[in-house]
Amino acid sequence: METREFKIEGITCMGCVSTLEKALYSNTAIEQVSIDKESGSTKISGTTLPHQDIIATIVSQAGNYEVNGATISDSSASKKSNRSYKPLILVGLYLLGGTLLIEYSSGMFLLDTWMPNFMAGFFLVFSFFKLLDIKGFASAYSMYDVIAKRWKAYGYIYPFIELGLGIAYILYSDNLVTHLITAIVMFVSLVGVVQSVLNKNEIKCACLGTGFNLPMSYVTIIEDGLMLLMAAAMYYFTR
Repeated sequence: METREFKIEGITCMGCVSTLEKALYSNTAIEQVSIDKESGSTKISGTTLPHQDIIATIVSQAGNYEVNGATISDSSASKKSNRSYKPLILVGLYLLGGTLLIEYSSGMFLLDTWMPNFMAGFFLVFSFFKLLDIKGFASAYSMYDVIAKRWKAYGYIYPFIELGLGIAYILYSDNLVTHLITAIVMFVSLVGVVQSVLNKNEIKCACLGTGFNLPMSYVTIIEDGLMLLMAAAMYYFTR
């Protein structure tokens, strides 16, 4: 169990405490919340807590409140040591292995069929993890995506865009519109990721939702970049 302590500025009454508790509990990763009305001292606990930037966003969206970053501390010292690409790598290997087996069962490997199958699996699996905690994902996604930063609703819509693309690649694998939409979506996503990595922002990657502590890095750029290239290639060869 991880415990994090910080101070919230702007608390004036028990109504403020109630509002903040409700907002913090809305993130399913936060299991326990304790707020002192007089000092603003706050303690939250959970198996894997969200990044402090996500917590600050939740607090600020709850009203005229602000996290005092200077007092933030982690009982576990730092979660950086627990950050891992293992979930992302495993998902990628499962998708790669599964789609290669589909090609093997047909008796012939065809790039034209393998790529749509991989894209379908990618979007269906990744949307599933995002939908497990859509509110938490939307909050995390707004920290770095260029659209979600300005339009919060996009974070709630995005998992359904991925779900729709996954279904589209199953039903309409050779459709130009599907490839074009995918290329646009992945390009926009890639821009936000590149900006965050180049700015060296300590932001948690939300590509697999909020259930895993994935760091934002060049690995995320490669992931989005490969999907963009595949969508562009399928668009080009389908024309």
